[in-house]
Amino acid sequence: MRLPRWAGSHATVLGGCIPTERCNGFIPGAGFVDDYDPSVFSLVVQADGKVLVGGYFSTLGRQPHDHIGRLNPDGTLDSGFESEANARVYSLVVQADGKILVGGSFTTLCGQPRDHIGRLNPDGTLDNGFDSGANADVYSLAVQTDGRILVGGRFSTLGGQPRRCIGRLNADGTLDNGFNPEANDIVVPLAVQGDGKILVGGFFTTLCGQPRDHIGRLNPDGTLDNGFDSGANADVYSLAVQTDGRILVGGLYITLGGQPRKYIGRLNADGTLDNEFDPAASSSVRSVAVQADGMILVGGAFDTIGGQARKHIGRVNNTIPATQSLSYDGATITWLRGGSNPEVWRATFEGSDDGLTWTPLGVGERIPGAPDGQSGGWELKAVSVSADATVRARGAVTGGYMNSSGWFVEDYLGTRVWVSRPISQTIRAGDTARFDVVAGGMGPLSYQWHKDGLVVPDESRVTGAATPTLTLRNVLRADEANYSVVVANASGSRSSLVARLTVIEPIISIQPVSQVRMPGQSATLSVKALAACRT
Repeated sequence: MRLPRWAGSHATVLGGCIPTERCNGFIPGAGFVDDYDPSVFSLVVQADGKVLVGGYFSTLGRQPHDHIGRLNPDGTLDSGFESEANARVYSLVVQADGKILVGGSFTTLCGQPRDHIGRLNPDGTLDNGFDSGANADVYSLAVQTDGRILVGGRFSTLGGQPRRCIGRLNADGTLDNGFNPEANDIVVPLAVQGDGKILVGGFFTTLCGQPRDHIGRLNPDGTLDNGFDSGANADVYSLAVQTDGRILVGGLYITLGGQPRKYIGRLNADGTLDNEFDPAASSSVRSVAVQADGMILVGGAFDTIGGQARKHIGRVNNTIPATQSLSYDGATITWLRGGSNPEVWRATFEGSDDGLTWTPLGVGERIPGAPDGQSGGWELKAVSVSADATVRARGAVTGGYMNSSGWFVEDYLGTRVWVSRPISQTIRAGDTARFDVVAGGMGPLSYQWHKDGLVVPDESRVTGAATPTLTLRNVLRADEANYSVVVANASGSRSSLVARLTVIEPIISIQPVSQVRMPGQSATLSVKALAACRT
């Protein structure tokens, strides 16, 4: 059995801004104390906004941390999360109870023996009752709605029993003896569909003892879905499922479903090729993720995608709209989702009377889609919500490289709007300041930024005054002020707390130039400083 072609190389992981924080301020950094090239393989956003990080590194947030760690929402290191592994961490999944599944090439986790798979408590300490073990690398983990755990990798034993590259654990970590599909080579991504069927991708050419080239589908009991037989001519690295059942496939292949597809393609729910989707990349696609609006994020080794220059990361328009609706009839909350929305593997519902403090209402049950194409979704029965409360639905999504990263999509129902606080900042004159907020509530939402209580207009140096992001370029002392934003919808408006912009002046814009002079000659050194009077 061969090692993956990408083992030890830089992995492309789709990440981005953490809600309520500025990308420019989120710079934790992962590296090595010694002179090695670090890689991040997995990023998982928790419900509280903290971010789990797994990969190949010995420092995180400029502090010693071996291969796994957690960041606060602002990008600083969560010093209370002290878990470490002795080798690469490839996959992280947060369960419904907050416990954290970890897969990789390690043999110790939190200083205790754990062969390639383990589980952490929410605070990062080791879950001592979970100790199944695999005899080789675990690359992908996926949790089903019933709590059972799918495991993919290059192992030949799992839980002490023969399992070739794929297996399933019960929620307590014991082996599911009835699930044994077998693949003849490495399993890389795993994805669970809305109907419970299991998508499998990787390097294999047989699955359940039957020919399946690099992609196949299992029934929920682990038997082969005989009607799904598209096939790719080379390795599959990433899978992403839409709520309409269509499947995005990224990898090293140049044919999919028997037709030319350069490194990215989409299958219909029945496994046939989607002829409407063919963006084509110039080289391998390692990461695919679907946004809440249906847009498709793509990462990999390519220089072009869709005929346009894009260096390793790009975004592709979807050919299908994303639809969703959230409703409450006095007893049942229903969250219908359809089209190109990303499929979620669990959903939770919360309520709030002020838009700031959230009370859990319960975990949703899946509603299957109707045969005529009507959206499926999630519902929570026998729930009481006050008339003026806001309801939030949250769905957990997986995607990216090896389907080993995770995040949330959300929808809201209610009369209120609310905003996160923009972050105060101190910058030098001449630099760029950016303020971001995240607002929720029934749309459409409108935005208006204010400076010391006065409306901010767009002008040559100021953009985004009526959007969630206000950008001020080439700032001067006159820009120093308190900034806030008012967010409104049909039911009312709310102002954020203020963020203070402090501008440091003066700054040297032109430095003195070194000179050579003979004895007796004159020398003039000049400097130019940038400053502005206070207003």
